[in-house]
Amino acid sequence: MGKILSIGSSASTFKNSAPTDSLVTTRKWILKSYPKGRFDASRDAEFVEEIIDLSTIEKDKLVIEVHALSVDAFVRTMLDENENAAHGAAGIGKAIPALGYGKVIKGNDKFKVDSMVQGLLSASTHVISSSEGLTAKMSLPGVEPRASLGVLGISGIAAYVGMFVSPSKYPQRGETVVVSAAAGAVGCIASQMAKLCGARIIGVAGGTKKQKYLLDELKLDGAVDYKSQTKTLGEQLDEVCPDGIDFFFDNVGGEILDQVLQRINLHSRIVICGAISHYDSGHINNKSLIKGPSNYVRLAEKSSTISGFNMMHYTKFFLGAFRYLMWHYYRGNLVCPEHVEVGIESYGHSIELLFSGGHCGRLIVQVKDSI
Repeated sequence: MGKILSIGSSASTFKNSAPTDSLVTTRKWILKSYPKGRFDASRDAEFVEEIIDLSTIEKDKLVIEVHALSVDAFVRTMLDENENAAHGAAGIGKAIPALGYGKVIKGNDKFKVDSMVQGLLSASTHVISSSEGLTAKMSLPGVEPRASLGVLGISGIAAYVGMFVSPSKYPQRGETVVVSAAAGAVGCIASQMAKLCGARIIGVAGGTKKQKYLLDELKLDGAVDYKSQTKTLGEQLDEVCPDGIDFFFDNVGGEILDQVLQRINLHSRIVICGAISHYDSGHINNKSLIKGPSNYVRLAEKSSTISGFNMMHYTKFFLGAFRYLMWHYYRGNLVCPEHVEVGIESYGHSIELLFSGGHCGRLIVQVKDSI
């Protein structure tokens, strides 16, 4: 990696070694301590400023000016002391990982200066990268740039794989489909996909605002508020799924999964996309602390299946997924609302916001004013 000089270092350290136009100030969030339970940016992270000397960066490395970042639940799984089996770990003193896109300001043989790239970056204004995992960001007519972080990006692809590739049979016309975290980035897209299949779709989300969004904006057939103080989760599911559940797209795990299992029909399919209820506690990386579903035997009683997927094991389906997503995006059949926080300094708070349920759709940090 190229030489990185702290802004707090003596100016004489670099003043005479490089022209000022080769010095770039970067601001970033680093992991200060492993979270003990819910992530707290003021305790677990630190916002720092550093200087990157472009003239010292190795020839094969990129420097990227970050334009926008998505705030994804999987990032929380990378902040624990125990390394996550699927996503890895950030490590103390390292920049917090984040998916996003930006402009190359120092290129290499693969990506030239001023080209746009996207992929796994970090919560920073500038990132030094080996190019691994990065792709060129396409500019398509009629497509908003940030769509690559939502419906035309990881959220849309995850929904596609979970709906059409991973399960033994995708949702059929007339079936009852339930989606948890249905007001989130993946859940809202998965819900719309099920509706396009002709299924009867029920969304589960937290709070009356999200419940209203699912009914009024996404036009789902029913919506369950798991935070309701007047009716239990089970009572609400009984009301909106009187004939049982045929397909469940799960982003949450925990009690919601257990309640759905009690209500599955013959030959139902359950797909595990995520388990966000276990992420912010850190239990996802210490699975002995997770209590499994008590109603799993219903799978045998109903000759049903439960399957999980890591979308990176399905890369051969990405092109087909993108074609499907583009087709329906252009026709207005797939939408994903955005909640945008402005400035890299807001990233720490944005992780907290993600797990408090304070947004609908894709949560994005706009790092650069013009994107």
